[in-house]
Amino acid sequence: MKKVIQFIFTTMILSTLLISAGCKKDNTQKDPDKDTKGLYSFSNTEYTGLANVGNHYFPRPLSLRFGEGNDVTAWSHLTLSVWHRGDVHGKITKVEENPQGQTTVTIHFDLPGDEQFNSPQVYTISADKSRITGGMSPIISMVDMKLFPKDAPSIVGNWAQPDHPEWFPDVNVIRFLATGTTNYFQNGKFILAAFDPPTNYAQNYIQDGSRIIFSGVNPDVAAPLITHIPYYGVLSADGKILYVDAYEFSAARISTALSTFPWYGPKGTTPWLIRQ
Repeated sequence: MKKVIQFIFTTMILSTLLISAGCKKDNTQKDPDKDTKGLYSFSNTEYTGLANVGNHYFPRPLSLRFGEGNDVTAWSHLTLSVWHRGDVHGKITKVEENPQGQTTVTIHFDLPGDEQFNSPQVYTISADKSRITGGMSPIISMVDMKLFPKDAPSIVGNWAQPDHPEWFPDVNVIRFLATGTTNYFQNGKFILAAFDPPTNYAQNYIQDGSRIIFSGVNPDVAAPLITHIPYYGVLSADGKILYVDAYEFSAARISTALSTFPWYGPKGTTPWLIRQ
């Protein structure tokens, strides 16, 4: 009888140890007893700013969003052998936390048609979660990426480069209205649509948190017609800067790798607008 009791007691201890080992918490996890909204401490967060994205001539605007689990989206304009506009989806394959509290995240992005470039990307999130660094070319290498607030600031308002009115003329100055449209102020006056009476020329825009899809305009290509150019932008973490880039380069008035002179802005620098 004594041996039976000892056997049962030993079995109970082993079972408890196995259950304990199987339920060991990942150091990067939120407390599952109190918060079930995300698998990791950085779940449901977004980082915005600039990154070297694909084969490009200056850092591009980027929004990187982590989902509740292992899903990730990188939103930019990634150009390799094909274009990847907007969301590039990825999966977290590994998460580790070092003694300094930094979190290393390995992501594998899904790049149809560009699989030959797609090596896993390794990023490091700072201990206070305020920054993300790492990655490597030609996929997504972070330049200046900061934690974006959960309550995204509105894009509504005037945005410009007031000290450099000749820079980025497609979008300098641009007014985002609460109605979901944009107006444009160039060469000291509003761009007008050819109606009777004339009205401010307007294009639609979409804001999704830090992510902005809108248009730049050039009224001089075939006046009185107005050429609009697809643009996208990403708000900085403090909501004071809008980093912008064109989706269509043939008509965009920004500096490119082929620019002989920096007529439309400094070469090698991401176009940016300042909230007025």
